[in-house]
Amino acid sequence: MKYLPIIGVTAALVCYADLAVAKTPAEIESIAKAVTVEIRLLKNESVGSGIIIDRLGDTYTLITNRHVVCGQTRNCTAPPAGETYSVKLSDGQKYQVAAKSVKLLDNNLDLATIQFRSNRAYPVAQIDDGSLKAGDRVYTSGYPLTPPGFSFNAGKAFAVVNKRLTEDRGGYTVIYNAETQPGMSGGGVFSQEGRLVAIHGQGERYRDSTQLEKLPESGTIPIKSEVGSKIGYNRGIPVRWAIEGLTERGIKLGNSRAVNSRQTAASTADEHFIVGFNKLVEPGANVVAGKQAAVSEFSQAIKLNPNYTYAYFLRAITYSQLQEHRQAILDGDRVIAIDPKLAQVYYNRGIEKQAIGDLPGALADYDRAIAVDPALAEAYLNRANLKKKNLNDPQGALADYNRVIALTPNDAKGYANRGNLKDDLNDSQGALTDYDRAISLDNSYAQLYYSRGIVKRKLKDFQGALADYDRAIAVDPDLAIAYFNRANLKGGRLNDTQGALADYQRAIALDPKYAPTYVNRGNLKDDKLNDLQGALADYDRAIALDSKSPKAYYNRGVVKRKLNDLKGALTDYDRTIALDPQSAFTYAARGNLKYAQLGDRPGGITDTRQAAKLARTQGNSLILQLATQRLQAWGVGE
Repeated sequence: MKYLPIIGVTAALVCYADLAVAKTPAEIESIAKAVTVEIRLLKNESVGSGIIIDRLGDTYTLITNRHVVCGQTRNCTAPPAGETYSVKLSDGQKYQVAAKSVKLLDNNLDLATIQFRSNRAYPVAQIDDGSLKAGDRVYTSGYPLTPPGFSFNAGKAFAVVNKRLTEDRGGYTVIYNAETQPGMSGGGVFSQEGRLVAIHGQGERYRDSTQLEKLPESGTIPIKSEVGSKIGYNRGIPVRWAIEGLTERGIKLGNSRAVNSRQTAASTADEHFIVGFNKLVEPGANVVAGKQAAVSEFSQAIKLNPNYTYAYFLRAITYSQLQEHRQAILDGDRVIAIDPKLAQVYYNRGIEKQAIGDLPGALADYDRAIAVDPALAEAYLNRANLKKKNLNDPQGALADYNRVIALTPNDAKGYANRGNLKDDLNDSQGALTDYDRAISLDNSYAQLYYSRGIVKRKLKDFQGALADYDRAIAVDPDLAIAYFNRANLKGGRLNDTQGALADYQRAIALDPKYAPTYVNRGNLKDDKLNDLQGALADYDRAIALDSKSPKAYYNRGVVKRKLNDLKGALTDYDRTIALDPQSAFTYAARGNLKYAQLGDRPGGITDTRQAAKLARTQGNSLILQLATQRLQAWGVGE
């Protein structure tokens, strides 16, 4: 395999650690916390982490990611002009640093340094750039966005390659599974001896299949939740790649000696695995081609190591993202054959089975994932959604949502989905409480405000509902269903006809194929604007989009009758009843049309009697009273 040459440097100065003894996790956490810093860009308002790696007099040097100092843009060639960096140390002391004290490391590395001055004594990380190998215990450190504060997590190194690769995406040749969160980029990866072995840079999360399972109050708008598989792997840059650039700047870490980074040995399974992983998470402009290339690399890793569990695992995820769900299931089978105790694999395979419609298989896999790992919250969440949405088991879903919340009390998704279920079960107050809690934990979900607005409207808190629809639209200006329901509220309860019309028009601009918006805008034009031709055009469009919408036919029939198209009105009423034979008000309208305007008195009486019968059964007192009065006026009984 080809590898990237190190331009201008033929040998790297690599510091070798003294003989070290493994430390306890508590000892390593203390070491990591002392040398890990929080970095805030005051202008860009982004957050990252860094590690103290050198002190010369009162000048300290931090190492972090290029994309941290550039405001989450890795391809920048210089720090943002005029940016100011706030560096917060473990003792809470903050130092402000100008962009001129920030340097980007060369050789296509996603690394940078920040220098600050202080007369306080801070510890410096001890470096070990040569001993890390696959299977070793590692620990990550950093300052996540949420929850705020220092984070320290244990994991394992899955793949380590000690040479630059053509596809290392900025030097990322270490893969591990120690937990990370947004904001921890630039933090440390520490060995079990408490030494810095890599710089954490990329936390590969997952396309979340456990988002809010409910969006529209009614209708057919698809829910915008991505179905995918959890990766849970992270990428780091070996500290050895930083040493070259640091040496060029006069920063010599420990006792160093030259090591040639231009290794030419044959490609290993780990190299193919890392290249495949990099292609998976950064596929390039042609996403499909990039993902297919990742499959090829994972396949090469498996060819070299037929028991390479992680390669099967990630190939399954890649197949999933390529919508090749059956191939993903086969790779899940292979992983389970090698190691039947990986709960995440059962969970992922359950997602794939659900995608192909194998609901019993999906449920069995979620059950198995939970049996292997009773603390796997996402398995409970997906099982709950499956029970609620597909298996008609609301009580089973409620029990699972309760378990999710017990396991992850600070995660909004458990409360949000339980709120959806309570709303379905007509527990509006319970739903409102859950939505309030979810929003207090994560105010970035437009769907949460929207769903809470629906519940508030049911509770007749119309101003509260309006405020929530406003907030949903502020968070996601393209959420068509929020405009739709805000328009319904404005037109129906708040007497804001023009505001409702504007919202319907915006909803249609965003989603021109959603028939109910045309139906409701037609209603507004008919009831409030006396625009019968405009209403007729909207009903026509709704029926063109959804030929099985009884509301559209009925309302079009009403407008045609007003326009004296009596036969057209009758045809639309006929179609409405064919689609909805339990519609008492349609029988009443058709009966009146037949009796009063079409001269079909027997037909009118029959329809009106049917309207009365249905209304009595359904408890519709208004239609019952109307039908009874008409029959009495016509001199006949029920």
